[in-house]
Amino acid sequence: MQEQSLILLNLLFIALFLAGYLLKRLGIPVIISFILVGFLAKLWIPEEEVHSLTLFKEAGIILLFFFIGMEYSFERLKGMVSIWKPGVIDLLLNFFPTFFISLAFGFDYITSLIIAGVVYPSSTSIVAKLLMEFKRLASPEAELLIGILIFEDLVAILLLSFLIPLKEAEGSGFVELPLSLVKILVIFVIFYLLDRYVIPKVSSLLDRVSEEDTFVFFLLGSILLTGLLFKEMGISEALGAFLLGVLVPETRIMENIEHHLSSLKEFSIGIFFFFFAYETQLEVPREIYLLVVITLLGIITKILSTYLAGWVFGLKRKSRLRAALSFVPRGEFSVIIASMEPSVKVISVPFIFTTAVLGSFLFGFSGKIVDKIYPPKKKRASRGRSQAQLF
Repeated sequence: MQEQSLILLNLLFIALFLAGYLLKRLGIPVIISFILVGFLAKLWIPEEEVHSLTLFKEAGIILLFFFIGMEYSFERLKGMVSIWKPGVIDLLLNFFPTFFISLAFGFDYITSLIIAGVVYPSSTSIVAKLLMEFKRLASPEAELLIGILIFEDLVAILLLSFLIPLKEAEGSGFVELPLSLVKILVIFVIFYLLDRYVIPKVSSLLDRVSEEDTFVFFLLGSILLTGLLFKEMGISEALGAFLLGVLVPETRIMENIEHHLSSLKEFSIGIFFFFFAYETQLEVPREIYLLVVITLLGIITKILSTYLAGWVFGLKRKSRLRAALSFVPRGEFSVIIASMEPSVKVISVPFIFTTAVLGSFLFGFSGKIVDKIYPPKKKRASRGRSQAQLF
């Protein structure tokens, strides 16, 4: 029986690789391949056979947010002031309309917040990867898109920190909200003081320790323990892992951490997305009309908000439109927020699928679409001369 379980798990790992490899060749994000395998695995892997992987499901989120935190520092977070206007436009147009529509469809406040949280953030991993693959990191709109992604990451992390106590307290959740705000504020102050006064004094020691072969055990234990302690305090483990990542100094320890944990992070995240689909019931959602509305709205408002954000940011019209057509994909944050409520997952899966796939294709064709709407000056000039010759 144990051998059969091992065979099934090994076949699952191979299936995850093949699905990712093949779909990537079609321009479809790897996240989608993990979710597809999750749905298909329901047909041939019993639930008890994958139970041993649940540890990686929990670890995936904590490691993901730790690595996100490593991309920031408290100084960089202070520098987010320049992106606040585009970020607020993105938040207002993509979060609140969905929230009020969900209320109108009869959902309670907490579930409506979760649905709005699913619709709101673009996928950091998909958009960032597409920017690299299409060599657009040096484009005029790249700074805007990356800035809004950072803004969305921070909002999503804070949203998770508020949603978890609200969800656990159910009806009395809004009474617990002020306490959660105080907890989060105190934690930010503590981590800021650690970053300012403690980390500079121990960074050389951390560099030396990180060279040890056994450093991976200390590292993994510290990250997972921090996340779980935050969870015990009624705060999102994502916030704890994120702040721990922010503390990592930009020295040798950062390189050593990436060397030791990057593969485990990718593996754990893949398992998390697999479980997201595996644990979702395959059925036509009762709220099919809501699904259609939020999918159309989620695409339209994301394009509109990014275009307006580009205008506020000072981009020219071609760059604004190219940015707007490149920001539709939803991904990891939408999946994480949707996983909080089983009833929301049935709506979220097709929404995430549609926006991730359609958004990836829109990203790829955005340049051609923009050139059709705003032809290059040389083409417009030659077209004008040819028309003049006709007369």
